[in-house]
Amino acid sequence: MDSYTDTQLFSDMSTDAAVLYVIKYNPQGKIENATVSVVLGFVTEAVLHLEQEFQVTYIQADGGDVNVHYSGNPGYVVGLPLVSGTRTADGIVRSIDLRDTLSLLLSTEDQDCLQGPHQRSPVLFGHDSVSGCLLRLEDGVNCTIVSQELLGILRGFNYPYYVASFGNSRLDNLLDWVQIKTNFNPTEAPSCSIPLSLHLEIKWTNYGSFVNPQAQIVSIKEVIQSNTSSLTLLSRGSSVLPIRSSVAFIPVSAAALPGYRATPTINAKLPFDFFFPFV
Repeated sequence: MDSYTDTQLFSDMSTDAAVLYVIKYNPQGKIENATVSVVLGFVTEAVLHLEQEFQVTYIQADGGDVNVHYSGNPGYVVGLPLVSGTRTADGIVRSIDLRDTLSLLLSTEDQDCLQGPHQRSPVLFGHDSVSGCLLRLEDGVNCTIVSQELLGILRGFNYPYYVASFGNSRLDNLLDWVQIKTNFNPTEAPSCSIPLSLHLEIKWTNYGSFVNPQAQIVSIKEVIQSNTSSLTLLSRGSSVLPIRSSVAFIPVSAAALPGYRATPTINAKLPFDFFFPFV
């Protein structure tokens, strides 16, 4: 049996290395139960930095395998999906289905834009990406129907119009959510306007202290480019037209500067004859 001296008892102690919450809910959105798992670890005086992990997982009680994870605490972590949702009268509604989150079309070789099924990939923070598909032009095609269907394929169905500024933004705090601005207005488009590309321009900054900055999204803009000429001239006689979707993350952080408190000033008042009779 191992024994410890008094010094070891005081220098070695246990602490929480990880805390994992699992919350189960039914299809109506009501929470049925919640469990917590705590992982203990031993630390010594020689340990200068202690890393702890906190995680919350939502699981559908009927056996659904789609989980909702936060993407930072509070700042975004590079490589994790952007948290997105839609606005309602009660706040933001966030979907647990990856098909309803902000995503890009996952392109494959010679993928037809109008022939499904279409695979999608969530937009990952800090990762620029480009994908697309091929639009095959046919005689007698209905331009209006093709335009609407192609826009839905590029955006994804149930397109979210709000993105969380932080990785763990609360749903009831609208100030922590950024609206996706767009330059595309179907009512102002020409009679036959087909979206040729969709580009997401996401600006982010480092927020907080100089020692531990947190990534925050400050704005996101959707830029859709459509045709300004006939499809025949645009395709240069070919029956295939490339369609592209892309995303770019643009850092807008100002140069970090260490801050110091101002030197205190002494505002002391002395009696008028304090230095008498020397002055």
